[in-house]
Amino acid sequence: MTTPIEELKKSRSDLVTLFSRREISGAFPGSYTEIMDHYFRRSLQESKAGQSLFREKKPFAFVAVGGYGRRDLCLHSDIDVIILFNAKIPSLAKKLAADAFYPLWDAGLDLGHGIRSVKDCLMLSKEDFEVLTSMMDARFVCGDSPLYLFLVQALQKKVVSKKAKAFNRWLEEQDEIRVRSIGDASYLLEPDLKEGIGGLRDYHHMLWLAKAFFDLGVPRDLEYTGKLSHHEYQELKENLSFVSLVRNHLHLMSGRKRDRLTFEYQEEIARALGFQDQGKHLAVEQFLGQLHRAMASIKSLRRSFILSHLSQRKNHKGGLQPQALSENIHISQGETGFSAPGAILSEPFLLMEVFEWSSRLDAPLSLEAKRLVREFLYLVDETFRRSQRAIQSFLRVVDSPKAFETLDQMLEVGFLGAFIPEFEAIIDRVQFGDYHAFPVGRHALQTLRYLKNVASQKDILLLDILADVPHPQLLYLASLFHDIGKVDREHARRGVLITQGILRRFSYHKRATEDLLFLIEHHLLLVETATRRDLDDEKIIVQCARTIGTIERLKMLYLLTWADARATGPRAWNEWIANLLLELFLKLLHTLEKGELATPDASRKARQTMRQVRRESANLLEPKELEGIFEAMTPRYLLGTRATDIVRHLQMFKELQEGERERPSNAFRLDLKEDVSDGTCEMANLTRDKPGLFSDIAGVLALNNINVLSAHIYTWRDGTAVDLFKVTRPVDPIHSEEIWQKVRRDLEETFEQRPSLGHRFEQKAASSIWNRPKRPSQPPLVWVDNESSDFFTVIEAFADDRIGLLYLITRTLFNLGLDIRIARSPPRGIRSPMSFTYETWKDRRWSIQHRWRR
Repeated sequence: MTTPIEELKKSRSDLVTLFSRREISGAFPGSYTEIMDHYFRRSLQESKAGQSLFREKKPFAFVAVGGYGRRDLCLHSDIDVIILFNAKIPSLAKKLAADAFYPLWDAGLDLGHGIRSVKDCLMLSKEDFEVLTSMMDARFVCGDSPLYLFLVQALQKKVVSKKAKAFNRWLEEQDEIRVRSIGDASYLLEPDLKEGIGGLRDYHHMLWLAKAFFDLGVPRDLEYTGKLSHHEYQELKENLSFVSLVRNHLHLMSGRKRDRLTFEYQEEIARALGFQDQGKHLAVEQFLGQLHRAMASIKSLRRSFILSHLSQRKNHKGGLQPQALSENIHISQGETGFSAPGAILSEPFLLMEVFEWSSRLDAPLSLEAKRLVREFLYLVDETFRRSQRAIQSFLRVVDSPKAFETLDQMLEVGFLGAFIPEFEAIIDRVQFGDYHAFPVGRHALQTLRYLKNVASQKDILLLDILADVPHPQLLYLASLFHDIGKVDREHARRGVLITQGILRRFSYHKRATEDLLFLIEHHLLLVETATRRDLDDEKIIVQCARTIGTIERLKMLYLLTWADARATGPRAWNEWIANLLLELFLKLLHTLEKGELATPDASRKARQTMRQVRRESANLLEPKELEGIFEAMTPRYLLGTRATDIVRHLQMFKELQEGERERPSNAFRLDLKEDVSDGTCEMANLTRDKPGLFSDIAGVLALNNINVLSAHIYTWRDGTAVDLFKVTRPVDPIHSEEIWQKVRRDLEETFEQRPSLGHRFEQKAASSIWNRPKRPSQPPLVWVDNESSDFFTVIEAFADDRIGLLYLITRTLFNLGLDIRIARSPPRGIRSPMSFTYETWKDRRWSIQHRWRR
C-alpha cells in the first residue's frame, strides 16, 4: 500500500498531466484541493501522535486557510493549514505536525503552517487584519469538526462583527497600495493576475466584506441574498474561472508560483488555451483582450458591490432620500438611478439620460442602474442611434468636465459599444507589445482624459493653446475616434472612413466634420515628423505646414498629439520627444502665422550666419583665415548650424590642427555641452573624414551606454568631418566625467582599430548584466523615401531594441555604400523607427524596390 505522500505525488502528477493536455481546465483548483484534503485525512489516520491525542481526549482539527481554505489552489500555490487546539497546545502537537508537514516539504511543496489554539487565532486576528483575512477563509479538513465550528462562531462574534468598519478601512488602504505598487490589471500590458486591480484579490475582498458586514457563509450567498443578481454572479464565476485558468497555465509554464503575466509567457498561454490567429488579429491579442475583459468585469463588479452595499453617503449629493432629477431619474446617496425602471421600455432615451445626469452631477450610476442598462441594451437600436435627442445628449456628455468618468461607465456596462457599434470593435483590441499601455478602446478614453485634465499639467503653453481652440468638442471626439480604425494596418485612413459613417449618423455639420476627419487622418503627423525628420530642413517644415493648412488645425493637432502620446504609455513620451514636438510646433506656427509657405532664400540666411560668426570670432581667427574656412564649409552646414555653435567648432578646428602635428592620421577633438532642459548632452566631434566614421562613433557611445537621439554629419570641402550628436547623459551621473574620459579613450582606440568594435559588442551582449527582460519580438521593417527631400533619400528602419543596434544598422549602410548625413534614433527600449538621411557616393538614389534583408 502506498504512503499518503506517494499517493499525493501520483494524484498531483496525474492532475497536472490532464491539465497540460487540456482535458480539465476550470476544475483544477477544486480537484487539487480534494487531493490535498485526502492527503491530510490519510496522514491523520496513520499518525500515531494523532491517535494518542484522540485517546487522551485532546481534540484538534486540521483547518485550511487562505487560498486552500477557499478551494482556490493553483499548481504552485502555498498550502496554508493550521492545526487547531481548543486551549493549551499539548507536546504531541509537534509530532503531529511533523507527521503531516515534513513529507510535504520533502516533496518540494510550499507550505504555510501553524499550531494554534482558538485563543491564539482570535488574538492574532484582532491584532493583524492580514491574519484575519486568512482566518475568514477557514475551512474544515479533518479532525474534530465541533472545534472548528466553535472557532468560526467565536471569530464572527468577537472579531469580525466588532472590527468590520476598521477592517473595511484597512482594505481601502490595501487597495491604494495595490494601485500604486501593482496597478490596474484590467488593462496593464503585464497584469498581475492575483494582486492587480481587477485580479483575484478583488473577488477575495468582496467575500471578506460580505462576511464582515452580512455574515455570509459561502460565495453563492452573494446571489442568494440579492447582493448580486443571478446574471452578475454567473458572470463573476466565469471570469474568475478564466483568470484562475490563466494563472494555472502561468504556474505550469514558469515552473513556480508566479502571478505577473509577463510577455514571455503570453503567446504560449494563448496557444495552450486554443486561441488562433484570425487574419491580422493575433491569437495572443485575442487572448489578452478576453483576459482584460474578464478582469475589467471583476473590478467593475467589486466597485459596484461596495458602492451599493457598503458606502456611507450621507454627505453626498442627494442625501439619503431619493431626489428627483427628472420624471424617471433620481439621485440617492450620491448615486444616479432610475425612479421607474419599467418606463425604460416606453422611453429608451432614459438609458442615455441617466448618463448625462451622472456627468452633470459627478454622481456614478448605482449598481441597480447599471444592471438595468445592461438588461435593456437591446433597446439601443439603429433608431436610437440616429435619434438627435440621444446624439445631442451624448455630445453634452463628451463636452462635460466629467466626460472620462461617464464614458468609462458607458464602456463598463456595454452602452458605449451599443450606441457606437464601430467603437465596440476596438474596446478590448490589444496590440501585443510593450509600447501601448492600454487596449485600444481604453487608450481612446485615456487620451480624452488627458485633454480634460490639461489644467492639472501646469503647462501654460498647453492651457493657452486649448483656450485658443474655438470648438474643443472636435478635439474630444477626435480623441475618442483617432484609433477607431485599428482593426486594420492603415488605421488612420481606415479610421477616417469609419468616423465618416458615425458623423453622418450624427448629422454632424460639414465644416466641423472636415476638421475632425483631418485630425484623425493626420494624428501621427507631428510626432512622426518631429522624431524622424530633420527639423532644420525648411522643406520639411513647409510641407508639413501645407498639409495642416491653418493655425486652428495646428493647435488642435498639437494637443491631440500630446494627449495621444501621454495616453499610449511611458515609452511614447519623454523630454526628448516633448522638446522635438514643441520645436516643430513653434516652427509650424511661425510659418503659418507669417504665411511663408515657400522656402525663403537660403543664400540670404547663410550670409546672415556668416556675418554673425565674423563678429563673434574676431579674436579667434584672422579675417583671411576665417574666409578660407568659410570656403571649405558646405551650404548645408551653414544653413543647419547655429552661429554660436560654428564659433565653437572653429575653436575645435584650431585645436584639431595643432593635434594633427602630433598624431597626423587619428587626431580628433570632442566637445560636450549639457542641455538641462531635457537632460541630454550635445556632443561635437571634429576629425578628418574617413569611411564608417559615424558608425564607429555610434558604436563607442553604445558601448558606454550612451544613447544617440539624433545626429547631423557634415563634411567640409577640406575633408574635415563635423559630427554633431544629441545624446543621453551617462547612466551614472555621479561619475559622468570618468565615463566621458572613457569615451575619449575608446574613440582613440577605435580610430586606431584596436580592438574591433564588433568583437567588443559580442562580449558585451554575452554578459548577463546586459540581458534585458524578454519583450515581444516583431519582424524588422525598412522604408525608403525619395520624396521628402530634394537632395537626399530617407531610410526608416524599425527593429527590436538591442545593444549596439544603431552601430549595426549604420555599419550595414556603410557597407552598402551609403553616406549618412542625418540620423534620428529613439531612446533605448522604444520600438520606434531609426531614421537616416543619406546620399550615395556615386550620386545615385535608391528606389523602393531595393531588397532589404534582415
